Amino acid sequence: MHYTGTIWRPPYEASSLLLEVTAGCTHHKCKFCTLYSDLPFKFRMSPPEDIKADLKEASSVFRLWKTHKTTRTFLTGANPFVLKFERLMEIANLIHEYFPGNKTIGCFARITDITLKTDDELAALRKAGYDGLTIGIETGDNKALQFMNKGYQSDDIVKECNRLDNVGISYSFFYLTEISGAGRGELGA
Repeated sequence: MHYTGTIWRPPYEASSLLLEVTAGCTHHKCKFCTLYSDLPFKFRMSPPEDIKADLKEASSVFRLWKTHKTTRTFLTGANPFVLKFERLMEIANLIHEYFPGNKTIGCFARITDITLKTDDELAALRKAGYDGLTIGIETGDNKALQFMNKGYQSDDIVKECNRLDNVGISYSFFYLTEISGAGRGELGA
């Protein structure tokens, strides 16, 4: 399997197949983040041949076990959902080719990644299995979002998550309770 640097995944993705399709973060400007500082680059897409080779390898290992059925794949990297619609669809098709029983595909996403997709593209991605995005919003406090250099405001969070709701893509947030400062946690929430 091709993995670059430390692989991060939410705790609830522990039983998911971890597939590297990106490494690093496209934004790479949040003041508090050091998750991808061990990489010699900001962001990189995995070559299609590496993705295919990893799915082939995982498929043959799982066939040997005969007991593990892969029903969920988690795409690694800070924000794989930034990939263009066509690329995400190609990845979904490859996953379904090697793991026909795979039902859903999750990944980390930034709010700005959702903005890049049309409503029709989001609906098609949901149909292809994309569900359960993990979004690091950190806070709903505009002052903290700006100070931490997140690249969006709370209105953007609401707007883009409404778009996900409309097409049936579920999501979870990473929320940092103290990021707004002492006494401002409720405002951030």
